[in-house]
Amino acid sequence: MTQNTTKFRPPIVTVMGHIDHGKTTLLDKIRHARVAQKESGGITQHISSYQTEVDTKEGPRLITFIDTPGHAAFCAMRSRGANVTDIVVLVISATDGVMAQTKECIKEIKNNNLPVIVALTKFDLDTRNPDMVKGQLVEMDLVPEDYGGQIAVVPVSGKTGEGIDKLLELILLNADIMELKAEPDKDLEAVVIESRLDNQRGPLASVIVKQGTLRVGDQFFIDTTPVKVKALVNSEGKNITEAGPATPVEILGFTSVPMVGSVLTATPHEIEKSSSSTNTDAAVDIDNPQLHIVLKADVEGTLEALKGSLSDDVRIISSGVGPVNDNDIIAAKTGHAQLFAFNVPVSKTIRNLADNEKVTIIESKIIYEIIENIQAQVLKMLDPTIEDTILGEGTIIAEFKINKVRIAGLKVTKGEITKGDTVHLMRDDQIHKNTIVEGIRQGKDVVDKVKAGNECGMTFKPYVDFKVGDGIIAYKK
Repeated sequence: MTQNTTKFRPPIVTVMGHIDHGKTTLLDKIRHARVAQKESGGITQHISSYQTEVDTKEGPRLITFIDTPGHAAFCAMRSRGANVTDIVVLVISATDGVMAQTKECIKEIKNNNLPVIVALTKFDLDTRNPDMVKGQLVEMDLVPEDYGGQIAVVPVSGKTGEGIDKLLELILLNADIMELKAEPDKDLEAVVIESRLDNQRGPLASVIVKQGTLRVGDQFFIDTTPVKVKALVNSEGKNITEAGPATPVEILGFTSVPMVGSVLTATPHEIEKSSSSTNTDAAVDIDNPQLHIVLKADVEGTLEALKGSLSDDVRIISSGVGPVNDNDIIAAKTGHAQLFAFNVPVSKTIRNLADNEKVTIIESKIIYEIIENIQAQVLKMLDPTIEDTILGEGTIIAEFKINKVRIAGLKVTKGEITKGDTVHLMRDDQIHKNTIVEGIRQGKDVVDKVKAGNECGMTFKPYVDFKVGDGIIAYKK
C-alpha cells in the first residue's frame, strides 16, 4: 500500500436488480473470470463485497463491488448518511424487462443522483428483446445512448461471459471521469455493508473503507460508541494488519452487532438524521416503542388500505407491491422487523433466505388476519404481561405429499390440537410463522382433534413452509 500520497482509488460499485434477472450469475462470472486471469489472489470477496482486478493498458486496476441484495440495504446506508456507492450497475433481464423491483432500484438511483450502467443480462437467450427494455428505460427517464441519451446499456451473459469485459471497461471509464481519489492518511471513514453475530467470534461487520486506513489495534467510533479493532479478516479467512481506501474487510471487536449503514469514524459523531421515508434507522426508542414491519401486498390499493389500518405504534421499515423478494428479507433483517405478506407469492429461494437470515414471514390471503396479527403483536409489545393460553404442543416428525399437498406428520406432546386452532410454527425456539390448522387425519380417518401422545397428519392454511423438527404450538389469546 502506498502511503503519504493522494492516489486514484478503485471505484465502489453497487449492483442492483430484480431477484430473477441474473445478478448473482453475472457477479459469479466476473469473480471466476478475473481469478483465472491472475496468478495469485485476484479477488477479495467477503460476504457482500469483494474486489476484482482488471487488466488494462496502463496495468492492473481494481474495482470494488457491493453485491448486498437490492435496494433495501442500500437505503439503510443512505438513511444514515452513508453514501458509499460511486457507480450503480443496474441488472435487467433482456427477456423480462423492467419489473416492479427494478423500478424501486431506479428510484433509489435517481434519489442519490448516481451514475448508472445498465447490464442487460440473459442476452444469450433467443427470447431476448433489448428494444423492449430500452423503451421501458426511456419511460423511466433513463434514456440509452443509442436512443440519444447518456445511459450505457451493455448486453451481457453470465453464462457465456459475453459483454463482461465491456462492462468492466465502462466502469473504469466512469471512474476516470469522476477522478475518484482517496488519501490513506486522512481520518478514517468506513461504512458497514453487512453485520452478523458469529457463535464463536461474536459480533462481526463487513465494511468498506471510504478514506483513511483501518489498522489492527486502532480505536474507532460508531456514532459515540468506541470500538477497538481486534482483528481484520480477508475473504480467505486470513488475518491482515490494515485496510486502505475502497477495501472491503471484516472487523472483529464490536460489543454488539452494528446496523447496516453505520459509519465508522476516527472521532465520536452524532447520528445523521435523514428525511427519507423509504427506510429509517431502526434503533429502538425505549420511551416510544414501535413494532417494526416490512409490508408486501398484491396491489397498490390493498397496500395503502393496510397502511391506513395500522396504528402509530407500527413502524413500516419498507413496503411494496409484488412477490416477496430478497430486498424485503434484507430490509427486515437490517430493520429488526417481521415481514407481513398479503396475497403475494413467496418462493422457496426466498423462504430459504428468510430462514438463513432468521426473518419471520407471516402470510395471509385475508386482509383482516394481517391487521389482527399486527395489532396483537403491538399489544404484546406495549404490555409484555399479555400471554397466549397454550392449548397444545407438538413436533413435526415427518413430511408427506398427497395430490401435491404437503402434509406435516405431527406428534402431539402436550394438551390437544384442534382443527381451526391458531398455531405458532416454532423454529430455533422462536416463532417462525403463524397459521391455522386446516385439517387433521389419523390413518384414513378425518378427525377434529388429536391429544397428547398421538400422531397425525396435519395441513395448514395459510400455507407455511414447515420442516421436520419444527414445533407447533396451538394457542388462544
